[in-house]
Parts: sequence; C-alpha cells; structure tokens
Amino acid sequence: MNISAIENAILRLETYDKQGETYTNDRGSYGWRNPIRQDTGPILQALMLAASPKRILEIGTAHGLSALYLMRGAGQNCQMKTIEFDEQVARQTQALMDELSLPVEVLSGEAMDMLATLDTPCDVLFLDAQKSHYGKQFNYLHEHGLLANGCLILADNVIDREEECASLFEALRAAAIDYSIIATECGLLVAKYNPHG
Repeated sequence: MNISAIENAILRLETYDKQGETYTNDRGSYGWRNPIRQDTGPILQALMLAASPKRILEIGTAHGLSALYLMRGAGQNCQMKTIEFDEQVARQTQALMDELSLPVEVLSGEAMDMLATLDTPCDVLFLDAQKSHYGKQFNYLHEHGLLANGCLILADNVIDREEECASLFEALRAAAIDYSIIATECGLLVAKYNPHG
C-alpha cells in the first residue's frame, strides 16, 4: 500500500466543495452528493485501525474520500465494496482506486439492487447515501445474513439530518442493537452488530 499516494489523494479530495452537488440520472432519479466533513475522515481511519476488518461495505461512494480513509486504516489485507448511484462518478472513482492499487470494487447502480448481488458478510458497514434509506438498507443486510457477527456499523449525517435517519434508529432498536453518536459536524453513528446479545 502506497501510503503517501493515498494521503495525496485524500488531500486532493478534501479540497472538493463540502456543500456537495446535485445529480439526476437518465431515469429522472434525483439525489445529492457531498463529501464527508474534514473531522470525519480521521475518525473513520482510526476506527478501521482498531477494527482490522477483512471486508468493508460502503453505501455512498461519491468521489472516494471516505473509502480512502477507510482503506488507509484497514490496510492492504482488507477488501472493500462500495456502491455509487452515478455511473460516471463510479467509473472515475474506480479508476482512482485502481491507480492506487487498492482492493476496492465500485458497484454502480441503485443501492438496493446492488445489495441483492452480495453474498459475503461484511465486517464494517458504512452508510452514507440517501439518509431516508438507511433503515431499509440495514434491514436487508440484517435479514440476508450479510453482516458478520461483531460487524462495525457506521452511519454519517445522523445529527444534521436526524429526521431523515429515523428509519435507521428504528431498525437498530428493533434488532436490539445499541449505538452511540460521535458529535462530528454532521454526526457519526457507531454500533456493533451482535444480533444474539
């Protein structure tokens, strides 16, 4: 793993407008893409150093900033799948990951469609796409055995967009999973998946 190349890529992506950008696909689906805030990346990296995951699943790739922080902390022995709605952005981000020789696969399409293609449980789940879909995405992974026991669950924007994240809070409570929220600029939820108590 070329640490200096990854850190240079992180520095470049950190210059992107944190207010983000809107997008519409050819089917008229509308969305909003904005990078993680500057205080969040180092926390993601530190959590990966502690967790030492083998498989990461991210929903909401954008230009790959959070993926770089996650992989920087997880190390070369970790594989990552990340889902990006916009095909052009997915291609650009995949090219960056390939250039950095990182074992990251960018899946392009609607998140729920992409989740249906998965067959291996993840050790880390990072939710950072459409906030109102967090709950149904978690429920799908939970019901289909795609979260490893002890999986670290992370979700961004749970403070600044708390109302939109309500479905995730409900889903975690229904699965009897405790969580904490780190008071970053946007709010980062952290939970450990242990469905059997």
